[in-house]
Amino acid sequence: MVLFKKLGCVRMAWSLRRLHCPVAPDALVLEVGSGGNPYWRANVLCDAYLDTSERHFAKLISDRPTVLAFTEKLPFADDTFDFVIASHVLEHSDQPEKFLSEIQRVAKAGYIEVPDAFFERLGTYSCHRSEITDRDGVLMIRKKRAYIQDPEIYELHGKKTGQLLPKWMNRNPFEFHVRYYWSRVTGGIEYRIVNPDYIFDWTPEESARHQPQLPISARFKAGCLHIFRLLLSQTSRNSKLRVQDLLRCPVCHSLKFSQSESNIQCRQCQNIFPIRERGILDFTDVMAKEQS
Repeated sequence: MVLFKKLGCVRMAWSLRRLHCPVAPDALVLEVGSGGNPYWRANVLCDAYLDTSERHFAKLISDRPTVLAFTEKLPFADDTFDFVIASHVLEHSDQPEKFLSEIQRVAKAGYIEVPDAFFERLGTYSCHRSEITDRDGVLMIRKKRAYIQDPEIYELHGKKTGQLLPKWMNRNPFEFHVRYYWSRVTGGIEYRIVNPDYIFDWTPEESARHQPQLPISARFKAGCLHIFRLLLSQTSRNSKLRVQDLLRCPVCHSLKFSQSESNIQCRQCQNIFPIRERGILDFTDVMAKEQS
């Protein structure tokens, strides 16, 4: 990645960043918000939705142990993972404090990637709840007061330079994103929420569901990514993982569960969590309440 960046092949360098995960081969890695393009090195995947407009209805990939859960309430025991990947998911959270607390509870180190606040201010996304940038090793988080944070700047940019932003970002992806590595050894995640007392009083807009015909180039790229995941992921190891051995009840924090073909039940609080298609354990709040 560094070599390609020095050679001026910035887009290639940006793509290769996903191959970098600074952990030992035997490290256990979790990815939260894994969505439709999980990192190859993740052993366990976690996402809040089977289907959602927040990832433009991209199909959830579950080619290794997968659970449905909100990052603010992870169903894993303390110190379960050596590393956690949170790529393009923190900006979606309406409780960034809990999000950051939870990933530090379950993992010893990790990587966070988000669009930079400058990019968010200009090319705002209706499903993003925060603007995030980094200052001297500190994540600066501002809760958005509406999905368009600054209507005047947004309107001026849209009229004059809106069509240029995607090209500008594609040529300078490292400058338009925040890439943040953290470890407990060096003090954990340093962050500051600029407006901590603000409570969200708006709801992200739902994107219209559509499934456009992908061009041949996009389908070819998706096929290549699938092959690379098969080749680079720890497929054999992942197939032997028992995610049930990693769990902690998100309701009562018990570590004891019983399992049937259709659900998993906490032995202490008796809450029942369904097992969805492809063996995906569902710990999302709504489903847990419906099943309890």
